[in-house]
Amino acid sequence: MGNVLSRPKTAAYLLVMVLQLLISGCQDTPPEEAIKAALSELEEAVEAGDTSTILDRLTDSAVIHRGQSMDRKTLQRTLVGLFFRYPKRQLTLAGIRIEMAPNGTTARARFTALVWGGRNTLPEKADSYQVDSHWLVQDGDWKIESLESKRVYE
Repeated sequence: MGNVLSRPKTAAYLLVMVLQLLISGCQDTPPEEAIKAALSELEEAVEAGDTSTILDRLTDSAVIHRGQSMDRKTLQRTLVGLFFRYPKRQLTLAGIRIEMAPNGTTARARFTALVWGGRNTLPEKADSYQVDSHWLVQDGDWKIESLESKRVYE
């Protein structure tokens, strides 16, 4: 019986383990993981046709470049038009590379966006884009300050 912990020692040991788990759960998400989670949220929003979630991930002064510059309002109109034109759509982000600035409040995320969609199950149109996005922390959330995309085969 020398190896068995007494009840008070067992209770204290379990309490310490629970406290360690609680403390580790209170740590902030690393910035890279928070940005990847935001990108995943954007993927889901595009597939669901949820323009408000997409716009919530942009700063108020965000600028989107794809051949021409778009502000938030122009982007919203463009998204609504694309969502009606392609009711069945998929988005996959691949090769995500995140570079944090030394200050820890800004970052750059580069990736390839594979997008396809159509009116039925089979896609009518598919494309791939190289995306370069700049992020900053605003009110505790990572938001896109600027985003530039161009077709992979341009």
